[in-house]
Amino acid sequence: MNYMKHTLIICLISSIAFSLSAQDNKFQNWLKDFAQYQTELPTEKVFLHLDKSEYTLGETIWMKSYLVAGSGHIPSPFSKNLYVELVNEDGDIKERLNLRSEEGFAKASLAIQKSLEPGYYYLRSYTNWMKNQEQEYFFNKKIKIQSLKENIQIKEQKRDRQLQVSFYPEGGDMINGVAGKIAFEVEGMTSDQLPVSGKVYNRNDEEVAGFKTSHEGKGLFPLLPTEDGYYAKIDGVDAVFDLPEVKQTGVALSVNNQGDTFMNILLKTGAPSTDSYYLLVHTRGYITFASEVKMKGMRGMSRVDKKTLPDGISHITLLDASMNPVAERLAFINNDKQLNLNVSTTSPNYDTRELASIDLAVTDSEGNPVQGSFSMSVFDANLVQNDQIDYNIRAHMLLGSDLKGYIKNPSQYLKNDSDTKQNVDLLMMVNGWRRFDWEKIGKPISDPAYSFETGLSLVGSVTKKGGSKIKNGRVLLINPSEETVLPRFSETDELGNFKFEELVYYDTTELTLQGFQKDRVKNVNFRIEEGYEQLGLKRFNVNPSADNPARISALKKQAITSIFIDSTYRRENGIIYLDDVYVTASKQEERNRTLNSQYGKGESYLNFAKIPERFKQGRDPFIMMLGRIAGFSLSNPSSGATASGNSNVRVSGGGSAGSGSVISGTGGIGGAVGQPQGDPMFRVPTLRKGPYQGTPLILIDNVPVSFDAVYDLRASEIDYVEVYKSASAAVFGVNGFNGAIAFYTLKGEKMFKNQEKSFDVLSANGYHAAREFYAPKYDDSNDQKFIPDERSTLFWAPMITTDAEGKARVQFYTHDKNTNVFIDIQGISKNGITGTGVSRFNIRKNL
Repeated sequence: MNYMKHTLIICLISSIAFSLSAQDNKFQNWLKDFAQYQTELPTEKVFLHLDKSEYTLGETIWMKSYLVAGSGHIPSPFSKNLYVELVNEDGDIKERLNLRSEEGFAKASLAIQKSLEPGYYYLRSYTNWMKNQEQEYFFNKKIKIQSLKENIQIKEQKRDRQLQVSFYPEGGDMINGVAGKIAFEVEGMTSDQLPVSGKVYNRNDEEVAGFKTSHEGKGLFPLLPTEDGYYAKIDGVDAVFDLPEVKQTGVALSVNNQGDTFMNILLKTGAPSTDSYYLLVHTRGYITFASEVKMKGMRGMSRVDKKTLPDGISHITLLDASMNPVAERLAFINNDKQLNLNVSTTSPNYDTRELASIDLAVTDSEGNPVQGSFSMSVFDANLVQNDQIDYNIRAHMLLGSDLKGYIKNPSQYLKNDSDTKQNVDLLMMVNGWRRFDWEKIGKPISDPAYSFETGLSLVGSVTKKGGSKIKNGRVLLINPSEETVLPRFSETDELGNFKFEELVYYDTTELTLQGFQKDRVKNVNFRIEEGYEQLGLKRFNVNPSADNPARISALKKQAITSIFIDSTYRRENGIIYLDDVYVTASKQEERNRTLNSQYGKGESYLNFAKIPERFKQGRDPFIMMLGRIAGFSLSNPSSGATASGNSNVRVSGGGSAGSGSVISGTGGIGGAVGQPQGDPMFRVPTLRKGPYQGTPLILIDNVPVSFDAVYDLRASEIDYVEVYKSASAAVFGVNGFNGAIAFYTLKGEKMFKNQEKSFDVLSANGYHAAREFYAPKYDDSNDQKFIPDERSTLFWAPMITTDAEGKARVQFYTHDKNTNVFIDIQGISKNGITGTGVSRFNIRKNL
């Protein structure tokens, strides 16, 4: 990360020095400070692509996250933790996911609980680093969750907002004697009350200007201020709205961005001046233009070649000789530098349950093939409401993520016609951008309140049995999800607090904790800090248009049918199970093995439940394994392996063993948990692998233990045992070199009756593990053709990667309904260019 930041600083400073070699040194130094600030504090943004934007209770929200960083929107190499929250209109978090973002991408599946109240919900996403800025820059999308009942209609919760008119002078200020443009916005009126008009009056109550909204409650009018005390009235409304105060001196900044080639910038003053100003243009913190502007009389001019500017919002700032900002303006640049996504189907029409093929070809604005990451939603257009095209990844990255406040249908501003240019320029004047705090430029950069998170953290404290803190002790952590199941250690402070960082595990994982004081295992208690910071909610209204009752009714019927199908033919991890009578006992055992074990299935398996109870009475589990598990034996301590685990044995498999190396059984997990000290009563379990044998790793209910803990269990308490040798033992890393034996008790309990409590097992919530989208296959081998299929989302593919030719193909089967199907594909290239693509096809039975 530090190397990347250093590289960015060099690139930025080099480009500045090249373009300003003859400029004022003070300005150059200020620009370098600005580049340093932006590089040290890069911006992160996130976009969620959903399969649709309207759901019913009981459905699943399928999504893919795109996390980008810096001015170039490259997939973020910084944060790994990405939070997704489902929040109701009262601000209560109903669901929260923690996604593991790898190379900027993650997929997720959020199940909508049937107990939720139907209505509008916010889907909010952010990283810990993003909390250093205001919530307006989080991803925040409003979705509808419909009830399954016919007589329940959802309505958006309206905020009590009074009529308000806000005025925004171009450049920031009204200057006495300088004609300028005044943008305004009328809030608190519904769309059917627009447009509205009004008048501006001076302090003598004389009318000096008229105005009228032209686009979504916004408008623009010219004004030559000559005195202070202007106010406005809306026609037909008995209210007065003040305009900003008039400054007696200063410089006004005006921008003409309507041309195709140049952006013209004009400075104006109320009196002749020879002052010099410094003009800075940057896009998301990347400096694209910097120049000195000298006033001639009452005017100063500059122009910028728009083709040299990146797509997105350009921030134009005017600085005085002391490097203080005196005027600011936003301008939107659209050079159409986007990805071109050509989405085609092998046929415009498909039969029901026919294999459909979608071909994707991606090129850049110059026609070159592009490798990138994409996601695709295919849905029933007659049934599903989806505004993903209106608020797509390009509109979010270039507009929505850099402006405060709710923007209705931001993709409308991505066109290049004259009306759109005027409307987006009006948006720039009204929705001010305040990501940058100019007062911090050139000053020491303090550590942000919130850091980049690159893994999970486990924070807590450890106490003795009596409750006193264990200071300057050690805590051992075993995370079975790691590739090599090796212990980690953390030192406790004076208050007994400890912290583990950079952890990676998914779903609910059992972590083993063990406390030490002066290198001795202690009977300890652990307290783990839980919870998360509750953030406030930035509410907004989308003011949806009236819905089609027939479509809503059809949507609810489809949802009820799907729930019935899922409950009748149970889907688990993409597999449909028929009625229980068709599921044999052996298959049930296989499913239990898969669900219970964190390490997969081993080479050998013994079901204790099938052993007659009379044979298990009074016997330990090891005895029951003799003769039933190939290669398993029990050795006396004198036979070459001591009960303390200090065994010097040769093992088979692998170059090191073949050369006769010695593997010590001390340390690692076995030594950490605590072994019996040479008690001859315990015989040592061994596994034979070829001509060699060794002491295996022992686990009880997925928790690593010393082998003597098994002697504290009765054979009748065991459900089954899983034995790992050869390839399957690789999941345990070096600790599984001699294999592993995993016991599973009947009730999943840890029955360590005679042992001191030297460790604890924590059930920790890890990263979200997304389900796989279920899509049936109707080929000749399919035995589920009798099951009805009425998917509203026909297919969801979150992780599409184009090849070197910019191509990819996705295939899936259609469902049972005659309908029209919409395809929505969105994504980003490796160098941060975004794009969207759409296509359609029809499903018609018996074509």
